Amino acid sequence: MNNQLLRKYLTLTLILLVIISCRKKGCTDPFAINYDEKANYDNGLCEYDSVNSYDLAIKTYHIFNASTFHLDSIYYDDFGNKIKFSRAVFYLGNPTFKSLNGAANQTTNDYILITPSDSIFTFCSLTSLDLNSVDLRVGVDSITNHTDPGKNPSSNALSYQTPSMHWQMGIDSSDWSYLFIVIEGQVDIDGNNNFDAGENFVFHIGGDGFSKLKNDISINISNDSSFFSLDINWDSIINDIDLSTDNFTHTMDNIPLATDIANNSINLISEHL
Repeated sequence: MNNQLLRKYLTLTLILLVIISCRKKGCTDPFAINYDEKANYDNGLCEYDSVNSYDLAIKTYHIFNASTFHLDSIYYDDFGNKIKFSRAVFYLGNPTFKSLNGAANQTTNDYILITPSDSIFTFCSLTSLDLNSVDLRVGVDSITNHTDPGKNPSSNALSYQTPSMHWQMGIDSSDWSYLFIVIEGQVDIDGNNNFDAGENFVFHIGGDGFSKLKNDISINISNDSSFFSLDINWDSIINDIDLSTDNFTHTMDNIPLATDIANNSINLISEHL
């Protein structure tokens, strides 16, 4: 090998060594937890954060004065009036889950529509089930309350429902509201042991200020179950209300009665023991 050819070979080798030495090995994937923005050569050792997701459900037990609750069954209010429910439904959600030390762990804006015809409700997704209690809202929070139901998929409880669970008065969403609680049925007003024509009760509760937050409901969730259980105490919604005289409100037309029902709704839900 002559001197000129040797010089070319050494020069090429030196260039290759410089190029190789300038290539910093590391993880070049920006979605990895050990991403190295200075690395220009992937070393194949990228690491990723594996976040567990748990689909949580609520199992409900529908009760009226310690007995199983059914629509179209005969019950009595606190004043001895014979009554029968034909519709009973309410929104429940906006949970804040708390860990064993009582600190807020996870909060979501999920809602479900509780009806006595169902007992299992798909609720929300969580990243941890190390939970001890939950705060739940009966009704809808004041921000969600003024959103358009039409923007939600039909599978979402906050979409348009049939029968309706929404008041849409005017074009301004500030005048809109979900119906937080709907209770309808018949009441024997005159005490003749019959449900005569016009002997009805209708409670439609909605509007900011009428949703209620039930705090610190004890829950017990395991990775095997991914659900927690609640009692739905339908008798509590009419607690201390004489349905023979106080039997109609669309909220704003009878605010005192609507307020009583909203206050009673705090006891609609409780831990299932």
